[in-house]
Amino acid sequence: MDLAAATRELADQRQIAALWRHCLKVGRMTGFRTIVYACPPPYKKPTDPATVLRYQGMTVSEFQSLVFAGLIAGGHLTGTNSLVNARPFRWTDIVALSPRKSECEELLADANRQGLDDGWIFPLFGPQGRVALGSFGKPARKTLMETGMGDRLHVFAQMAHLRFCQLTPNLFGLEKTLSKRELQIIAWTAAGKSNSEISTILNISENSIDSYMRRAFAKLNVHDRTSAAVKAISIDLVRT
Repeated sequence: MDLAAATRELADQRQIAALWRHCLKVGRMTGFRTIVYACPPPYKKPTDPATVLRYQGMTVSEFQSLVFAGLIAGGHLTGTNSLVNARPFRWTDIVALSPRKSECEELLADANRQGLDDGWIFPLFGPQGRVALGSFGKPARKTLMETGMGDRLHVFAQMAHLRFCQLTPNLFGLEKTLSKRELQIIAWTAAGKSNSEISTILNISENSIDSYMRRAFAKLNVHDRTSAAVKAISIDLVRT
């Protein structure tokens, strides 16, 4: 299949269901029998209840035990072992990447017994902190696991994730919006101003600044000034 053409056709998918069908078609036509997509809310783990999960070519029990409860909940696919590298990797690479190798070896042995012997896993990145993981598995032939094919599939998967983000811009909005004053304070924080300087600029006490800051932290689900500024910028609440 011409992956370049399939990637261009992503722009023609105007509904989530159509986008998913297109991805399934690409998986089948390239010779993969399973496809998995997990997109958690920004800055959350894929085990978060609001995570968008899609999969095909696996039973519910296989997905829950091997992928969700095993690889995802076990932390074998998240953090520095996959997302920071920003490169596609194979199922067979997971043991080397996992911090708990013996546990991962047992998990992969179980997967192999159920026919999940190999496949590609893709770290995916989007706007406003929308990070995801995608996978094409159960390849019909060995050539599908060559590095060049992995790179081409990664481009398709990345563009499909971006299309999903385009179609669902408000999917993961903040549960509680920041007040005008909270936004002002986070904006000045992102500009590098101290509480004392913000107090002077806004003509309110430092104690008030601290109170507004703590309320903003809670709404942004962060615990420090730097994280608050970074998240506010990443979800386009604040522009520098």
